[in-house]
Amino acid sequence: MNNTKRPKLTVPLGRDAHAIACQFATQQATAQKGKRVYLNTLAVYAVHSYLKWLKIETDLSTSDSWHRGMQAVFNIADLAIPEIGYLECRPILPGETACYLPPEVTENRIGYIGVQFNENLEEVELLGFAPSVDPLLPPEHLQIADFKPIDNLIDHICRLKNARETTVNLSQWFENIFETGWQTVEALLGSEKASLAFSFRSIDPIRETVNQAAEIKRGKLIDLGIQLLGNPVALVVALMPASKQETDILVQVHPTGENSYLPAQLQLLVLDHEGTTVLEAQARNADNYIQLQFSGLPGETFSVKVAFGEENIIQSFAI
Repeated sequence: MNNTKRPKLTVPLGRDAHAIACQFATQQATAQKGKRVYLNTLAVYAVHSYLKWLKIETDLSTSDSWHRGMQAVFNIADLAIPEIGYLECRPILPGETACYLPPEVTENRIGYIGVQFNENLEEVELLGFAPSVDPLLPPEHLQIADFKPIDNLIDHICRLKNARETTVNLSQWFENIFETGWQTVEALLGSEKASLAFSFRSIDPIRETVNQAAEIKRGKLIDLGIQLLGNPVALVVALMPASKQETDILVQVHPTGENSYLPAQLQLLVLDHEGTTVLEAQARNADNYIQLQFSGLPGETFSVKVAFGEENIIQSFAI
């Protein structure tokens, strides 16, 4: 009566899938690489077929796993989901209890699908979804027990899509136009914390003095759910003109409520327009905030990712 074993989710592998996998495999320099590419291709194709059935758009042509040069150099099984990111589809052979994570797949991934093969490669079982790993301390393997029900993938994709559809237009901040949810830092953190927290690094003291009055800052609550026991953190963004074109940008994460410190290992990352991590910071045991600073030009886009454990939220910005 209390059996919680999940039903199997199987995806057949037809002739088309094997034909593509064979084509890619024969292009490799060694039989070992050919076998690796064959299995990676079947794993990606199976997940592509499943998401297509769910009417979730994918793009095989822009996936690195579909690129001959990338196949030859890297052990990759990524599937591009347009405007969302790259999902890694890791093959697991019969009898194996874990999948290997090569270093090249531990960054720039929204998560992982475990793809279990049967003996004759006629079908695969999708074991579930695991969120993106910590790029600072990536594991070498994901155990089968680490994969959550596949419904978690659907929820994850929906959450990322909703976050990225709501792009914050930073140029409007200088005109005192702010998107819903972005509050003054004083209202979000209190006057004392707001006055102590913010300062741009003095790369150019003269420029900083001239532009200090033009500094704009706003904050927004970020809820990472049960990972933080219902206590949201605050994402704060400050802007300061650096020249006629360039804008200095400072992003911070702060604890809220009665919490004085951020949870250790909470991460703040800045992603470029392709979703690649370009800057990152991680909270230690007694950090009352973490921050990153960079500059940008009009028209450029970037995203800020706040992550803790298995949960993360991505907010997109346009300068």
